[in-house]
Amino acid sequence: MRGWRWVAMAAALLVGSGARAFPVMPPEEALGEAPAVIALRQQLAQREAELKAIQEKLRESSDDSHYADAERLGVVEAVRASGLTARQQRRLSVAIIREADRNHLDPLLVVALIHCESSFNNYAVSNVGAMGLMQVMPNTGTYLANKAGFRLGRRTNLFDAETNVELGTAYLADLIQRFGTLERALVAYNAGPGLAQRILARRERRVKFMAGYPAKVVKEFRKLKAKQARELTLRATQQTDDREG
Repeated sequence: MRGWRWVAMAAALLVGSGARAFPVMPPEEALGEAPAVIALRQQLAQREAELKAIQEKLRESSDDSHYADAERLGVVEAVRASGLTARQQRRLSVAIIREADRNHLDPLLVVALIHCESSFNNYAVSNVGAMGLMQVMPNTGTYLANKAGFRLGRRTNLFDAETNVELGTAYLADLIQRFGTLERALVAYNAGPGLAQRILARRERRVKFMAGYPAKVVKEFRKLKAKQARELTLRATQQTDDREG
């Protein structure tokens, strides 16, 4: 017993003098996570992977539905003029249908605007710096992306067809709501909202401007709608003939 007292006294002296004591080792099981926690983490990771797989299947199903609409409406045919790869053309066709639906616009209006803005040149840049299919200005793109809840990042991201269509379609829908009519909104889309207000305020300037860009987009839109109507009528006739035959 006397020996143990001396050991205890020596240990106390060492601690009191600031000397480094031997570390106290924790139980071995405390060094890592408990088996139950590890198992739970594995289960959560598996469930997350399963959820992602389900979401991907739902997205693919939605894309297939949108692409079918794009074919039916003539969007796929129009997108062939883009010169993009087959995969990119499919993505663009789906994006036009999806974003038009999201913003309550006719998909063929989006196609008409793209045709007039860039002739489906995915890398078009205007002399004032507007970029991509729908000729979105970088500052406008940044504002719209922030409003939509994501970060645009580099301005060259406007060359991504899906991103450009998402932002450009949202912008057109916003302008139609703000300016009241499609024609007035197209003035703002082409000239910018501030200048558009001044153009629309003066009859002579308004009439002259309306006869240009807005009329061009509306003419293209009507042409696409007329073609769509003819093709739908033809398909309906063929289906009737098939049933009767």
